[in-house]
Amino acid sequence: MATKQILLPTTVRMEMVKTFKITRSTLDRALKYKGNSARDNMLRKAAFQRGGVIYLGITAPKGYLPDVDTTFENGCMRQRFGRRIEVVVHLESNRTTIHIDGQKVASFDDLTVSTWGNMLYSLQTIYNRLADPHLAYTPNAKPAEAKVRAAIQQIG
Repeated sequence: MATKQILLPTTVRMEMVKTFKITRSTLDRALKYKGNSARDNMLRKAAFQRGGVIYLGITAPKGYLPDVDTTFENGCMRQRFGRRIEVVVHLESNRTTIHIDGQKVASFDDLTVSTWGNMLYSLQTIYNRLADPHLAYTPNAKPAEAKVRAAIQQIG
């Protein structure tokens, strides 16, 4: 999880595989920026149109402390950035999942202590963007921009 990638709910990933008649590995390669072909770029653009968010895979600054609420319940540690982003770690298996707006967008088993802080730092930057989006991407945007955004979302 330490590399730049586009995060999407599983249902959206499955829809893209079916719509574009590609394999999951082809989509994964595009979303993880492992290729730069015209098809890879088209798939990334389609992912953003379907609500994908970019995980930058950046290194947290020294001394970074995430602004999260942490709870422990039912064998899980839950860390929440507001109401929109949640990280769930199953303590027995170390399986980690990331949820954005209630939908699972990533899961993995290979987090280490050093990558944990970097992941939280990247998720903090995603949360900050979601909490204060650019005006053009909100319903309060100019009517023409809002209509274009709504039309793009209907396509996806």
